[in-house]
Amino acid sequence: MFRLAFIGVTVALCTLSIALGQVNEATDEREVGLNLLAGLYVSSRIVPIATQAPVGFELRYNRMHTSQQAWEQCHCLYRSGAFLNAYSFRNPIALGQSVGAGLFFEPLLLHRVRWDVSVRALAGITYVSRSYDAVTNPGNRAFGTPVNGLIGTGLFSRYAISSHWKILAGFDYKHISNAGVRLPNEGLNIPSATVGLTYYTGKAVLSPRYSHVSESGKRWMVRGLAMASVKVLEATDKEPERGYPIFGLNFIGGYHLTQAHVISGGIELLDDRYFKEQILRWTGHYQPYRQVTVLGGYEFWQGHFAFTAHMGWNVVRPFGYKPATYQKYGLLYRFASGFTTGVAVKAYGENTKNFQALVGMTL
Repeated sequence: MFRLAFIGVTVALCTLSIALGQVNEATDEREVGLNLLAGLYVSSRIVPIATQAPVGFELRYNRMHTSQQAWEQCHCLYRSGAFLNAYSFRNPIALGQSVGAGLFFEPLLLHRVRWDVSVRALAGITYVSRSYDAVTNPGNRAFGTPVNGLIGTGLFSRYAISSHWKILAGFDYKHISNAGVRLPNEGLNIPSATVGLTYYTGKAVLSPRYSHVSESGKRWMVRGLAMASVKVLEATDKEPERGYPIFGLNFIGGYHLTQAHVISGGIELLDDRYFKEQILRWTGHYQPYRQVTVLGGYEFWQGHFAFTAHMGWNVVRPFGYKPATYQKYGLLYRFASGFTTGVAVKAYGENTKNFQALVGMTL
């Protein structure tokens, strides 16, 4: 399957390159590229343990946005586009291979005539050929379902070697998980080194930059968000598999070191009906299950977008709740009115607990 996917991606790359070459130069630059991915470590949480790190490739198609309207969205030049990738986990018994696709957003950190540096955020879905089965694959605790969510980030540099070709190199990180839809769901992290070749339309020229005025002179910000999620509890001999809602409130205050860089912290209140039922199965009766968490971390603001990363410590938690700390990462969009929406993921290291939908206000 991996070999057939590689052939398919190569054919698609050639077809897109020819098509792009036949189109007149557009106002915004277009790119199509093929990257090779080499994993940086071997996961030790799978039985049998893989002896080699994952390898893969990724086909990208994207557009550079250079208009004033695009600039106002994130106060940056950025690329956005779609990707198709495939991985061999080099562990045919437990993990097999995967094929995934999705969308990405890639702001430029530095931009020069022949080279640039960018950071990417992506989201999509992926199919894995080997998922957990109590009989045939009990050692795979990473994937509880064949179809999983795919999120990731990366840091890349491109350099133009001719009028239509660039080389790309950088660091790529992806996380595969089903967000607790079905257990087990420890997830899998894939940090990788990447190199690639990119065909682009037009010439390697410096795109225009636009000045902007800060939306406000305030250094302090406050944000309140309502959270909602669903998590599935495994079936037992007595109980069927069933999803339980998780609700909460997130209150954050922050200080702008600069317009883009914010240190922030606050508290989170959680009503976790999933854990309530889990305690019932453990102890035979209901116990206090609500949680209060103290958060602290960093946010990167680009125009209307905000990337958030916080560490959390559960100061109030139910009996048997482990571990007491977790990480939380979010992508938010703030409208001019302050109305804010987005998504967040809660994780303990490689173990993804759940994804959350967020809505609220930022002042």
